[in-house]
Amino acid sequence: MVEASKPLSAVVFGSTGACGRELVAQIAASPKWASVTTIGRRPLSPPPPESSPGKLKQITVNMDTLESNPQVKSALSGVDSVFCALGTTRAVAGSAEAFKKVDYEYVLAAGRAAKKAGVPHFGLVSAQGANANLWASDWKPFHGLLYAKTKGLAEESIKGHFTSVTIMRPGLLDRGDLDRPLEKVWGKFMSSVPVSKVAAALIADAENFAIGGASDEKVKIWNMKEICNFES
Repeated sequence: MVEASKPLSAVVFGSTGACGRELVAQIAASPKWASVTTIGRRPLSPPPPESSPGKLKQITVNMDTLESNPQVKSALSGVDSVFCALGTTRAVAGSAEAFKKVDYEYVLAAGRAAKKAGVPHFGLVSAQGANANLWASDWKPFHGLLYAKTKGLAEESIKGHFTSVTIMRPGLLDRGDLDRPLEKVWGKFMSSVPVSKVAAALIADAENFAIGGASDEKVKIWNMKEICNFES
């Protein structure tokens, strides 16, 4: 198998969520990656095992300063891939506006910062049904539509700004011990995909791009079926 000519480097936004944790863990454990830096409002704790000492660096920032923060600018300089797994729920965020701030505005800011730094590949964890063109309302009964629209807007904010973009659109996630209450219920009746597989597919696509094996698609979108069928 062809490999990248040098070990790769990555930055992960949203490292404390289930997908973000898995991204960091897999990159930290892989000899194909020389370094991984997390950027967020709090560090990932406990940190995952590393394939070499000092491979993981964690930067705590005010998320409202992503585009102007010198630490963010420094961390993004020269990296091969940025992975973004930012996301919350309306219940956790406390309001529709707060939800949109995390799932759209922070993703937008992360993308802008990465573009300014010249990062070639951006990988985004989105969601099944994402559609920026949907009608949506902040009214709580219509939150499903708002969720899909917000995820779609986040995708659109990333497309066209990098040499390569990978977007994952998983359906119901199997987060293991981090499963949300409703996910535990729906998981009994619906198929789900482990967050480990979402992360593995996203990382594999970044590695494929790094060795020049990417397809002609500037934006590659993985749907639920493709993610589930992925074999590392």
